[in-house]
Amino acid sequence: MGKCASSGRSFLTFLWVLALLCACHVPAGATQAPSEKTFLIASDLHFNPMSDGSLVADLAASDPAQWETILARSKSTSFSQYGEDTNWWLLQSSLDQMRATLPHPAFILVTGDLIAHQFPQRYLKTTHDTNRVNYRNFVLKTVEFLALEFRRRFPDTKILLTPGNNDEECGNYSIRAGGTFLHDTADLARKLAQADNEFVGSWEALGSYDMPHPGIRGIRIISLNTVFLSARYHAAKFSENCDLIDSTAATDLFTWLESRLRAAQQAHEKVWLMFHIPPGIDSYTTIQKYRTLSKTDGAPVTDKLCVSAVVPMWEPKWTAQFQGLLKKYEETVIVSLAGHTHTDDFRLLNSTGAKPAFVLISPAISPVYRQNPAFRVVTFANDGSLSDESVYYLTNLEFASSRTPGEWAKEYAFSQEWKLGRPDAASLATLYDQIKTKPDVRDEWLKLYNVSSSAAYMPPDSTPGLYCAIQDLDPESYGKCYCTTTASHSANGSTP
Repeated sequence: MGKCASSGRSFLTFLWVLALLCACHVPAGATQAPSEKTFLIASDLHFNPMSDGSLVADLAASDPAQWETILARSKSTSFSQYGEDTNWWLLQSSLDQMRATLPHPAFILVTGDLIAHQFPQRYLKTTHDTNRVNYRNFVLKTVEFLALEFRRRFPDTKILLTPGNNDEECGNYSIRAGGTFLHDTADLARKLAQADNEFVGSWEALGSYDMPHPGIRGIRIISLNTVFLSARYHAAKFSENCDLIDSTAATDLFTWLESRLRAAQQAHEKVWLMFHIPPGIDSYTTIQKYRTLSKTDGAPVTDKLCVSAVVPMWEPKWTAQFQGLLKKYEETVIVSLAGHTHTDDFRLLNSTGAKPAFVLISPAISPVYRQNPAFRVVTFANDGSLSDESVYYLTNLEFASSRTPGEWAKEYAFSQEWKLGRPDAASLATLYDQIKTKPDVRDEWLKLYNVSSSAAYMPPDSTPGLYCAIQDLDPESYGKCYCTTTASHSANGSTP
């Protein structure tokens, strides 16, 4: 372990004691009574401690326990705006509202991307410090600070993390199995989850773990580092100037996952999966790429052109292998939860099979992609199925500041909004059919997809690109759904 990591780890014990003793600020107006069957999901925090560059030197020289005092000195008092990652004021408001909404959750899931986009570049531009030990220390302090802020508000709650594609010293999509980031954060993640020592080895090796469900006996939660499966993944070694290296992380992850699912099946246990990047197609990037290609001089708007623009989230072979595993263990895996897209969305897997599966995708705290900041509250039943889910969002992002409090509201509850019962594969499949065929349902779904943000506008002809991604997870089937529809509408001048 490097000097910076060992010093961070030794100080972490002190931080934990301090956090547990620290008085929490509890916002007034808690809207939900404590519940043993309700939990929180926070995703894509993308915290940027460098949003006020004048404070970064003091942050870098200070312990994370002192960061809140330093950040509060900022003369920039507005919340992060659309197109920006999360600053201190937005982070503080988000965490306070989680506490106000659900003071005593059964547990909390954080589905990846703790730190801001372009973190290495921001640090270098702000500090002009090329010392790699200092940078590694700053990354670790940022994660420690987030852990402290969660723990201050939820002192006794199990908080389960999964890594995101930006959670790494070397930058986007470069997290290395057995690398420095996983090594530095392993004990921190274990303490948040209140897990045993086996957790550390699993986290360090693959950024993944398997632990008992905090709320139901006979259920397990398996957290997968699906960054390894991304079509953009490239392993980098921090100790060698972030040079690219060969990696077997994806195949190792599947080997590990199947062993854990087999063990659960043999023990007659059910499994929840949590991960950051969901399988399937990156619909937003695909739409943007297609629109760019279709505007190229002389390029006809054709089905073929559209197919060439399709961008997968995972390598298609990994999506196929994952769906195969879910089919093999269809009686074992009962819930999957993800983040990454910054939208309120879902996926249907093995949709033509006898027992389809689903992935519930939670919206982001960061408004960098112009959705409103949001988090999810989920209730579950004794058998491990989800009973209901709701989204809470920030309604006044453009006006909120350290002087003008953020105003949060319940956007919807699944059972009330769609009248389809509980959120499961069957109800989500019905909702998908309605999105495709009923314009009023499609319009409402699109509004909630963007977390009621008018700033996240997508042209009407882009809508099929978004909803086709729900069920068509491989490039070929997605192309048949999106590209054929888009090309035919473009040809006759109409919109879907």
